[in-house]
Amino acid sequence: MEKKQLQMKRFFNELSEENQNLLLTYGLEMSVKSGTFLFYEGDYPEHVYLVRSGKVRLSKMTSDGKEFSVHLKQKDELVGEVGLFNEMSISVTAEVLEDASLVRFERHALEELFRENGEIAVAFMKWFARHTQSTQAKFRDLILCGKTGAFYSTLIRFSNSYGITSEDGTLINVQLTNQDIANYIGTTRESVNRMLNDLKKSDIISMKDGHIILHDVQFLKDYLHCGDCPVEICTI
Repeated sequence: MEKKQLQMKRFFNELSEENQNLLLTYGLEMSVKSGTFLFYEGDYPEHVYLVRSGKVRLSKMTSDGKEFSVHLKQKDELVGEVGLFNEMSISVTAEVLEDASLVRFERHALEELFRENGEIAVAFMKWFARHTQSTQAKFRDLILCGKTGAFYSTLIRFSNSYGITSEDGTLINVQLTNQDIANYIGTTRESVNRMLNDLKKSDIISMKDGHIILHDVQFLKDYLHCGDCPVEICTI
């Protein structure tokens, strides 16, 4: 059975090979264990990270002390980029979720490289604009579509970011507990359990070895009245 990893544009793979190599000379390669925090909400970080392997989760704390997951960064994406070109504190916490290979850049050195190299700067601006649009669209779904819509939106975003397609459907290649999903949509584990069971009964999804398989993504899109926005906008 043929399986295919979904592809999308990310910051590093938009650069020419020459500029990829140039960028890497400005950074320090490092291996980071799962559970490591790169920075915390409210910090003034001096570093930006390029993910070469592994996953890094960005989260916020709500006013009532609950954790809200915002993004799950993966290979070829930047972490901490919102601290570039400003002196503001960062608004999220970054935690390494699985052992990762990262390249750490000094913020000021990266800013200088962007000023000097037009291709790298433009690639960053394009990626950052898409990332910002994705964040805005995610919060729009959370606010306007209710808990069910936010849940469906999150499943679609995970399938776009981590989906492996086959004849059976799209397998989300990240193991997600009900609490993990709840943290991404700001609801309870029990609510997620109920919504998952409803989709299972309707054969919209199934589970295999702790992974979610989407059999009818169009059902989720129809509920949300999805348009034809680029896949890069609808990511986690």
